[in-house]
Amino acid sequence: MTSKVKLQIVEAAGVTFNRYGFKKTTMDDIAYAAGKGKSSLYYYFKNKEEVFEAVADQEAEILKEEINEALTKVNKSVDKLRTYISIRMHRFIAKGNLYTALNDNFLATFSFIEKIRNKHREWEIDMIDSILKEGVTRKEFKPANVEFMGGTILTAMIGFEVPLLKNVDSALEFDKKIDDVINMLFYGICS
Repeated sequence: MTSKVKLQIVEAAGVTFNRYGFKKTTMDDIAYAAGKGKSSLYYYFKNKEEVFEAVADQEAEILKEEINEALTKVNKSVDKLRTYISIRMHRFIAKGNLYTALNDNFLATFSFIEKIRNKHREWEIDMIDSILKEGVTRKEFKPANVEFMGGTILTAMIGFEVPLLKNVDSALEFDKKIDDVINMLFYGICS
């Protein structure tokens, strides 16, 4: 996204999608929010779906930067994995235009969500795998099939997204749920 105008459109679209949802947002709404003519939108994007994908891509880049910065401040692999999961899930709730906008119509747009999600899935799996490999090497984690475990952890996080989005009453409750999920991943459910 080298164009300043394109960036303005994406930022305005993120706010608009968040406010009205994907289904109700129109290209006119986005153009108005960006302070641009509709023709400017169509210069950069074919349709609303492409604009939405650009919003999701921008949020993914912000998430990557936030996670990478936080991980430089943590030494132990177990703390890196906890930090990664916590930041990812907090950002999901706080800034998840992709998910917030589609929440009311999730199943009808599932294939669209999956297309966007798949673009970023490889980065997430690589990040989790690298943390797990480091942990196994340092003997912080039991030896395991790292690729399988990385995919399993990502699948678990994805599985918690919609229930977390629909059932969070407060930040404190959300933090408790995230801690419970992380502890269950690390220690299981047995006492």
